[in-house]
Amino acid sequence: MLNAFILKIKRKETPFYAFLYQLAVRARSFNIPTVKAIHLPLYYLDFSLKVVPKKVFHTLWSVPLFKARCVKSGKGLFLPNGIPLIIGSHLKIYLGDNVTIGRSTIGASKIYDAPVLKIGNNSTIGYGTGISVAKEVIIGDNCAIGPNCIIMDSDDHPLNPEKRLLREPVDKEDVAAVRIGNNVWIGSYCAILKGVTIGDNTVVATHSVVTRDAAGNCVYAGFPARPTLRDIDKK
Repeated sequence: MLNAFILKIKRKETPFYAFLYQLAVRARSFNIPTVKAIHLPLYYLDFSLKVVPKKVFHTLWSVPLFKARCVKSGKGLFLPNGIPLIIGSHLKIYLGDNVTIGRSTIGASKIYDAPVLKIGNNSTIGYGTGISVAKEVIIGDNCAIGPNCIIMDSDDHPLNPEKRLLREPVDKEDVAAVRIGNNVWIGSYCAILKGVTIGDNTVVATHSVVTRDAAGNCVYAGFPARPTLRDIDKK
């Protein structure tokens, strides 16, 4: 009954329902007057109530717990969205100074006994990025890796269908380390696949898939990614 009444108002079926519709529009857009002397302090109070507890939780809980999980972690670790999800207790994590890691998933496969992830000084891993480590993934200093990227040093699953049905891991010879140089910028939704080395200062455009080594001081884009601009340090 109520839904039918609301639907008639939305349709403005009669002058009466059209009048009710206009009343609803005005009610929805109504704002009380702003008194800056009152509402500005309330704004900062609201901001503090949201930010301060989050900052305290970050400082006293998220950072100490995640640093305890790492083999080595430098100063200035920042986890803006809480502790990243780590899959695989045998994964060895090494962090430099001033590393930022958004809400990411970092997983280790069972191929090698001690897979290694290294993230250099002043580097940022964006929200939603997944890093899959079978043996070794190294990210250099001053890198900016955008949200929702994938970095993996194996295919994660064997190509052989029978092995996939048996949930077997990929063979060791199908694992190849990923090395990302210094001052590399990787845009959102990129995939950096096994065996790839990216040179210093290179930019990987959004939605690119890097399947082969990328030279330094270049812009790469596409699927598969190819250099679209070289010697960017001279531009």
